Amino acid sequence: MRKLCTALLTLVVLISTTTSVEALESKTIERHNGASAYAEWYEINNNATTYTYLSVTETNDGTDIYVSTYKYGPDYWFEKSGYMFTEDDVFSIDKKLNSASLSEINIDVNNWYTGETDTVTIGADWTGTGEISTGTSTSKSTTGDYVWRSSENSKYRGASATGSINGLDLGISTDASMSNFKSAYMSMEK
Repeated sequence: MRKLCTALLTLVVLISTTTSVEALESKTIERHNGASAYAEWYEINNNATTYTYLSVTETNDGTDIYVSTYKYGPDYWFEKSGYMFTEDDVFSIDKKLNSASLSEINIDVNNWYTGETDTVTIGADWTGTGEISTGTSTSKSTTGDYVWRSSENSKYRGASATGSINGLDLGISTDASMSNFKSAYMSMEK
């Protein structure tokens, strides 16, 4: 009887181990740490309105940069935007969100009306203002045997930014902020 119990227990352990290994083989976990900053500059001069938007997001993979600028008046509209990804160390941000800086970089921008592409040089600096806010979000989804979970912890702080495009000073931003985040994603098939 004792041998039978030992054999059954061994069989249960083997089956459990096999099931755990199979579940582990179909499990994927991703973790991302990063930081970001954005700024907007808005100016009205006579009948001309100029708007510039800049966002920078840095993760373990590298840095994503997006810039958009438009200018319009009573009888014209002008818009250019561009995106780039770089593995170069062009963005730095203080962990306490006191400051951030984007080194001057060259980025290709497209004129959406003419189809022409230009290269502009852009750089910016952020200074934190106000208190730091924190946010946490989690989600879970189950479809049949498939389970997906995500969680994110973020810190945000308002900022004042200065910047330039092709050496032209953009002045003080009308809106800006900085953030850092940690996110995790898990998918598993039962």
